[in-house]
Amino acid sequence: MGSMKSLAAISATVAALGVSLPLTGGTPVAQAGACVPAPIHRGAPPSWSRAAWSDSPGLRLPYAVASGDSAAAFLWVTLRAGDPSNPANKVLWVTRYPRNHSPLRISARWGRDPSVTTHSLWPADSSPGEIYPSYINLPRAGCWQLTLRWNGHVASMNLYIAPKDSPARRA
Repeated sequence: MGSMKSLAAISATVAALGVSLPLTGGTPVAQAGACVPAPIHRGAPPSWSRAAWSDSPGLRLPYAVASGDSAAAFLWVTLRAGDPSNPANKVLWVTRYPRNHSPLRISARWGRDPSVTTHSLWPADSSPGEIYPSYINLPRAGCWQLTLRWNGHVASMNLYIAPKDSPARRA
């Protein structure tokens, strides 16, 4: 009986995460429409982002790449829910395609309830390269679906946001 309760608890947890386990194996499979965070890379940044690092050669930050390899989010810290400080949720957005003085517009939808949305706008007033320094403050923990728009370009990326009481650490 105890093992049935444990199995029910595991099944409920897996369902809440938006993951299903196939009957023929134990590998999680994302459900259709599920929010799956983009992988975080820790190696050399994409070659097209080189201009953004000309003032800081050798700086290596973890990053995630948007759809179409058209933008990247460089993470200074593990992103946390709410409006954290010390450290803040600092993100450097680098776009592959020119900004032409166009702001970066970010629309975010919470993966568990797409009716929960936020919007932000970041000016094209920084250099070097095609960069937008920003802070990503999303109200809830979990996977968020971001849509990025600048100068006629559109890209998407899913990011994981840790609970607000998570330890602050470099990403």
